[in-house]
Amino acid sequence: MLLPHMFSKFESQGREAKELMNDIQKAVLLSQIQPVQPGKASGSAQPKATGASFEAALQGSEVQFSKHAEKRLSARQIELGAEGMQKLSNAMSSLQQKGARDSLVLMGELAFVVNVPSKTVVTALSKEQMKEQVFTNIDSTILI
Repeated sequence: MLLPHMFSKFESQGREAKELMNDIQKAVLLSQIQPVQPGKASGSAQPKATGASFEAALQGSEVQFSKHAEKRLSARQIELGAEGMQKLSNAMSSLQQKGARDSLVLMGELAFVVNVPSKTVVTALSKEQMKEQVFTNIDSTILI
């Protein structure tokens, strides 16, 4: 029976070929690995921004008002001066540092529901509209 003997010969050669291919693949991979050296950037990695510049970027973005909030401010005759806008902006920065997302900002006799990541006022209420008002879907509140 010559056939079983030939089959076992090819089978052993196939195993040897697979082992040889595995060895070649390992050698190729190992030749591409380079040691990491502290303090040196490798590849196309971008330099990281410093904490100070990140904070400056947060402070530099201005408060925005949604269309709904603009309508509410107008209908309720709520006016915010430069000082009020600055307080609102500072409040949003504080909320952002604490990781807040949707918040209630209470400022004197006014209330604002804000989306912190986008620095957007979603709606605004005066003292009269706050009576018996339930605020939902907020994760934090700040009094300023």
